[in-house]
Amino acid sequence: MKLKSLRAVMNFHRSRAAAVFIGVALAGAAACSVSSDPVDEGEFQKGVAYTGYSATAYDGDGPLLALDRLAQTNASWTSVLVTGYQDTIHSTSIDFAGPGTPTDASVERVIRRAHDLGLKVILKPHVDLARDSQHYRGEIGPDFTAADWAAWFASYGPFILHYAAMAERTDCELFCVGCELGTTAVHEAEWRAIVAAVKGVYGGPLTYADNQVEYAPAAVKWWDAVDFIGQDAYPTLTQVIKPTVEDLLAGWTSFRNKLLGLSETWGKPLILTEIGCRSVERGAQNPWDWQRAGAVDLAVQTNFYEAACRAVAGLGWLRGMYWWQWSPDPDDGGPDDTGYTPHGKPAEAVLRSWYLKLK
Repeated sequence: MKLKSLRAVMNFHRSRAAAVFIGVALAGAAACSVSSDPVDEGEFQKGVAYTGYSATAYDGDGPLLALDRLAQTNASWTSVLVTGYQDTIHSTSIDFAGPGTPTDASVERVIRRAHDLGLKVILKPHVDLARDSQHYRGEIGPDFTAADWAAWFASYGPFILHYAAMAERTDCELFCVGCELGTTAVHEAEWRAIVAAVKGVYGGPLTYADNQVEYAPAAVKWWDAVDFIGQDAYPTLTQVIKPTVEDLLAGWTSFRNKLLGLSETWGKPLILTEIGCRSVERGAQNPWDWQRAGAVDLAVQTNFYEAACRAVAGLGWLRGMYWWQWSPDPDDGGPDDTGYTPHGKPAEAVLRSWYLKLK
């Protein structure tokens, strides 16, 4: 099988361990010790997240045109999103065949198109809540019993292995084993079993996208099992409502030190599996707030992009960033848009310029 450049240097020799991760076999699999071979840090992953949220999101000509435009940002990587759903934070069953999940054929099509455009791909499965708008995936299982947790992981296993197998057959250069699953991530043995099973079906490097470095940097105790520490980065860097680049850079000092501490603790390179800021008034405060109402503020997004790219340039331990987000709708964005996309906004010009320079 043809391997892309990053995967080719990995020299993985991984056993076929998928069979250990089924039903009641989870507990036994959790006991196995997982360690990664040395990883070549390689190039800086100049990434943009490509995000569709329906079964037909990646169908038709529009998504291919949108991907073409994503490549014009001078990105070298894209993370392709696919989402499974559980009803609420109290649910133990994950569905990935419903109307909110892009079809396998359409996901594979955009991966092929990304590769044709010279982009490397991280396949990044998410779990979201279908009937619980008051919570998010990082709060799953507040009152789970041991049996509930066993049921949840038994459902998560087939979900993540399905996409790991897809990543293998489509030659994805990187695979993300999970995203922002904070309350689940403390279940170390179960996650080690998941990683072992993923390694049984996917031969490339792995990451996990955490989002707890600011308040719980020690929450994940199994970073040694993956190749890159992932962090979804939406830090409040300043309380200034209309911040300058310098205002934002001042906040980066503390945040960057937290990222560095995590990388040094585990001796692993780190990537920002997500980073973003909306073009909305007060967008620099709680940038993760996708529901904030307010007037368009193109400057806050532009300055956030500039400050972030300055802050990460030349850091050997930080090996990539993925800007959230780029829609498969080629008309998404523009100067009247308050969302995350940089498309058609001054932030896109900043991104193009920096992605020419970052190595």
